[in-house]
Amino acid sequence: MMLKMWESADKIVRKDVINPGFFLWKPTECASCGVLIENIQVVNTSADDLKEKFNSTILDGTNEKTLVIGEANCEIDCHIERAIQMMNIHEKSVVTLNISLENNDKPLIIKFEVTLTKMEPYEPIWEWTPEEKYRIALKYKEFGVVLFQQSRWVDAFHKFSKACKILITLEPIYDLKLDKRLEGDINNLRLVLYNNMAGCQLNRKNYEYTISLCTKILNKETDNVKALYRRGVAYGSLRNVENAVADLKMAVTLEPNNCAVKEKLLIYNTKVQEANEKFEDMVKKMFKV
Repeated sequence: MMLKMWESADKIVRKDVINPGFFLWKPTECASCGVLIENIQVVNTSADDLKEKFNSTILDGTNEKTLVIGEANCEIDCHIERAIQMMNIHEKSVVTLNISLENNDKPLIIKFEVTLTKMEPYEPIWEWTPEEKYRIALKYKEFGVVLFQQSRWVDAFHKFSKACKILITLEPIYDLKLDKRLEGDINNLRLVLYNNMAGCQLNRKNYEYTISLCTKILNKETDNVKALYRRGVAYGSLRNVENAVADLKMAVTLEPNNCAVKEKLLIYNTKVQEANEKFEDMVKKMFKV
């Protein structure tokens, strides 16, 4: 018996079936889907904002869409993909999204009808070859870089994270006995993804996460200047100036002409000197006769 209603575990996505369609295969990662979007209703924002403010390319006013599962580049579209992945061919459903907005007590509620008009299936991820996983992870990474350049830190982070999760399915990589070049490419891409995620977290002022990600990189690659710089800035932002100076000194040793590193090192060196001077003054006052 087909379910008339499906709701995600986090309660963000709900799908109420109007027409169940034909039960064959549901869309999986990388499947190409044709969809028809109708009757969009929005609460706590405008329909125009879905595209202009929230960057949706699915709910942009065009009814007929072709999309590839996994290529959504914003939160709204990612949730829509979740609903589509639970649909049958020619199924028509009402999808309701209930999304909590940052710094806003009122959730964004979006309701619309969607029909899965066609679907070209893609093999499930557990059947992907290591080369295929690397290729798709690299594609997601490139999507993330574009978003990062647009200062869309959250969307970029999710893209980098998605790519990283694909590569993690290859662990333990040494057991696969891959071609050394491919193995090196996979390991290098994973470090790049960690670094890019750290950049997103740093821009979001999530300093503890920045430090954690950069430490993962530096455990593998001690001379990674970007990771040293980002961890140093994160330490400094948490007022751990000694660790900040240590990382930034290492970074400037590796890249003496890096202006951004030298600027931050000067700032935190000055703070260390000021702290030392205050401590010395305090000691003098304590022992003043």
